[in-house]
Amino acid sequence: MYLYDSKTAQILEQTCIKKNKCGFLLMMRAAYTVLNFAKKKLQGRLWCVVGPGNNGGDAIGVAALAFLENIDTRCIRLTSSIKGDAALSYEFSQNLNLKFQADLPQIHSLKQGDVIIDGVFGIGISRPPEGLMAHAIEWINEAHSNGITVISIDVPSGLNATNGQPFGRVVRADATIMCLTAKQGCYTGQSPDLTGELCFADLGIKNSNNLISPNSYLLSSNQLTAPNRSPIAHKGNYGNVLVLGGWDGMEGAGFLAGIAALRTGAGKVYICGPKTERQPYELINIPRDINKFKSILSTMDVLIVGPGLGQDADEFIETAWSETIPLIMDADGLRWLAKANLTKQRKSFWIGTPHPGEAAALLKENCDDRFKVLEALYQKFGGKWVLKGPGTLIGPKPIFINPLANSALATAGSGDVLAGIIGGLVAQKAFDPELLGVYLHSKAACYALAENKKTLLASDIVNKIGNALASFD
Repeated sequence: MYLYDSKTAQILEQTCIKKNKCGFLLMMRAAYTVLNFAKKKLQGRLWCVVGPGNNGGDAIGVAALAFLENIDTRCIRLTSSIKGDAALSYEFSQNLNLKFQADLPQIHSLKQGDVIIDGVFGIGISRPPEGLMAHAIEWINEAHSNGITVISIDVPSGLNATNGQPFGRVVRADATIMCLTAKQGCYTGQSPDLTGELCFADLGIKNSNNLISPNSYLLSSNQLTAPNRSPIAHKGNYGNVLVLGGWDGMEGAGFLAGIAALRTGAGKVYICGPKTERQPYELINIPRDINKFKSILSTMDVLIVGPGLGQDADEFIETAWSETIPLIMDADGLRWLAKANLTKQRKSFWIGTPHPGEAAALLKENCDDRFKVLEALYQKFGGKWVLKGPGTLIGPKPIFINPLANSALATAGSGDVLAGIIGGLVAQKAFDPELLGVYLHSKAACYALAENKKTLLASDIVNKIGNALASFD
């Protein structure tokens, strides 16, 4: 799916209107789509909250079409200024003799089975809501907390459609209907906690990407190809992985990464560092000796550096960074990178997999805009990046967004498994291993969640990697 930021979505909308002279038509198609969705939830009264922009016009359209169907409807107009196509929607409603009210009713007057249509703000918002608009958002959220269904048009009012961060007060919706374009901000940042069920309606405008190029893409299996497995191949055909990790007290992190690489299909996996007799039989141990570490590098296809490594491995990491072998850096590898003060980017292929805290340490600053963080990481260090978190970003050229957002993945070792999956794919010379790795990690988690329902262990994800790969068959 093609995704757009707020600016590009507005340009595309205006391009469509200019080309087809269909602004009011698009507004009514949006209203029709939203109403049909609302009717599935509606068992009482429909409340349409109308703000000053085109989303307000959409909400008026919903009210007008509901009125035509003899649905009990109340339309709350928050502003006297209605312009453009929204004015046409208002005129249409007046020709139907639809009545408006200016005041938000008392919450107790709403009943279970009512539905609120949030048309306060759309993608054009650029600052925190104030005054009556902020009060309307608070009113909607109070109703939501009392069990009233809230449906937002395009984005929950107050949400930045570009990066998924609230401007200030923001609606918490049960569902969000994205119209004409899918908004990238609805899939990452804070948005997974605010948008509810996400739906997309193209409003009859097909192949809109031919008019305006998208800003990013939603990750799906359609863009990906799993590695081929020949029935006559042997382990030497699928690459050697070396995990630098699993040091004192953190052996599990290194083991998870190594077993994940094997589950993904790597031929052999070595691990340098653990000092325990409880090592998985499938992993080949390399002593924690810098000379032995250097001596084996020429036989490796990829290095995974960082899972459970600790802070005393600088010489090993510096060696890994200076080699030309493909490199996956996670956890303590990224912490080394944050303090290394490098003056040059690594020219050889490498992938970084930070969570937001590690990204902040790498950039020496905090930033809520995940898209800016992704670009800044690339500009500073080169490579490819997997910025973990709800709505993981992969990129930046181009940017893909993983639609999965589930706190079950917020468990110790989950990131180590992801690094191992990506490393295993690199060893097999898979296409776009960073994209495929994120997808397989999420897919495996979904298989595990189908059995475990609410919570996961990292090993649960490892055990379902094969199922995720089999979904490509």
